[in-house]
Amino acid sequence: MLRIKFVPYERIKEERFKKILKDLAENTIVLVDAKLNAKEEAALIAETMRSVSDKFSGIELSSIEIKSKKDNGHYGRFKNALIERIVGKKRGMTVLGPAKIVQKIKRNPEELLLYM
Repeated sequence: MLRIKFVPYERIKEERFKKILKDLAENTIVLVDAKLNAKEEAALIAETMRSVSDKFSGIELSSIEIKSKKDNGHYGRFKNALIERIVGKKRGMTVLGPAKIVQKIKRNPEELLLYM
């Protein structure tokens, strides 16, 4: 059975990936409602490496940032930076899946495709 769990970005800040890694170890695909920044991705990967065992082989991870064609100019970049500063997260989505189930995540600028 395939399980998909939606997790708010704010929960990641509170829990420091422990609950998410538990879900991933139970073969659940996790969707986060924001794009993780580089430091958060590095921390998640480091925490994952400490959790690798015979039963949990790791994760597949990919993020996509939401941008429109209007966001390419100075005003658009300023608007996005302001929104990120106010809201505290990057607009987008992050997909996390157990390596046992998700073999590959293919990303292009506008979409993600999971191979299972």
